[in-house]
Amino acid sequence: MKRNNVKILIVIFAISLFANQLQAQGAYVNINAGYGFKMSSQNIDYYSFYNQTSGSNSTTNEQINVSFGKGFNVGGTIGYMLSKNIGGELGVSYLVGGVFKAKDISNNHVTDYSLTSNMFRINPSLILAGGYNLINPYAKFGMIIGLGSVKYEYTDNNDGDIEVRNSKLSGGAAVGLTSAIGLMINMTEKFSIFGELNMVNLSYSPTKGELTVATHNGIDELPGMTTRQKETEYLDKYTYSNPPLDSQPRQELTEKLPFGSIGLNVGLCYKF
Repeated sequence: MKRNNVKILIVIFAISLFANQLQAQGAYVNINAGYGFKMSSQNIDYYSFYNQTSGSNSTTNEQINVSFGKGFNVGGTIGYMLSKNIGGELGVSYLVGGVFKAKDISNNHVTDYSLTSNMFRINPSLILAGGYNLINPYAKFGMIIGLGSVKYEYTDNNDGDIEVRNSKLSGGAAVGLTSAIGLMINMTEKFSIFGELNMVNLSYSPTKGELTVATHNGIDELPGMTTRQKETEYLDKYTYSNPPLDSQPRQELTEKLPFGSIGLNVGLCYKF
């Protein structure tokens, strides 16, 4: 009789455990938004991006550290929990990068520079969750694939003589790693809110550059420029031909641009 009671208790426990597992399983979607602060910033060799102030007897140079991962992001995720503790998800997000500015001042000659970035990101991740009912802590580990661009703006004012040069760097894909820790708060059976601290380790190497604006005192100079003056190819290796062909893009060595960040995301989750 005692053995039967033990067997019944074991069966009840197994059914209860299985039911809990089924309840924890299932698909979900979420929407989220957040802000990333720059991480792993570095000096940008493109266009000698730094502050310079020149006086009659001295010149002061100030380095500017840049990480294009800084900025606001919005996104969404679809996921599936295999159990109350393990799951996977696929997220997409769009980064609206912050603005970095530099200035060169020398008497009546002032040059302003700015760099901005955008990136569409795809982020598959493994989810490890605590499995609690009300407040559920979790961690994420995954990879990130980014398709981005960087905009550079240059305005030179030499005592009223104004030259503007704007360009866009793009092409190629970036691959990196992501991680996050967060808390999911279950409001109802279907809806939850969450907040997470996340880290992105990513660098991006554009493959091409294009001059988009070229004016001198308001006069458009782009139509009279050659392909070499307007376009650039960024390569790991190239051979310089002398003289260069004006009908072909200029060639330069690639440079890895930092897109790392550490930030906070908040969002709403719906469970099917």
